[in-house]
Amino acid sequence: MRCKNCNRELSLGFFKVFKFIKKKMTLRDEIYNLTIGQMEILHFIKDKKQVPMKEVADFLEITPPSATSLINNLVISDILERKFDKIDRRVILLNITEKGKKIFEKAKKERAEAFERIISTLTGEERNCLLKILKKIQNQY
Repeated sequence: MRCKNCNRELSLGFFKVFKFIKKKMTLRDEIYNLTIGQMEILHFIKDKKQVPMKEVADFLEITPPSATSLINNLVISDILERKFDKIDRRVILLNITEKGKKIFEKAKKERAEAFERIISTLTGEERNCLLKILKKIQNQY
């Protein structure tokens, strides 16, 4: 039996939890401001050379213009560099800079610590239950 009130509360609860996690895991600094999407981009291209913008958009499952808006701040901050393909100038290639690699490693460490603080209030049994629920939801799509 489905409970409309329960569904509404679950929906609101998910929204609030995701908003909380996003807030706690978005790094703010005078030099850089990395969102979760930007961290995903850096993770995707950190060990590759000259990744086409289209591949990044496909990886994130967003449109190339949306990917461009995420990437612009990374380029301005000298975290990524953007170049045109020598053969086809319509193709934009991305590469992580040395500064970007250092910032990514620092950010990855800080995010892992932030996530650990977030889930530290859960017991081992609660973590296992949450993991099981998340996997079940994920496997439906």
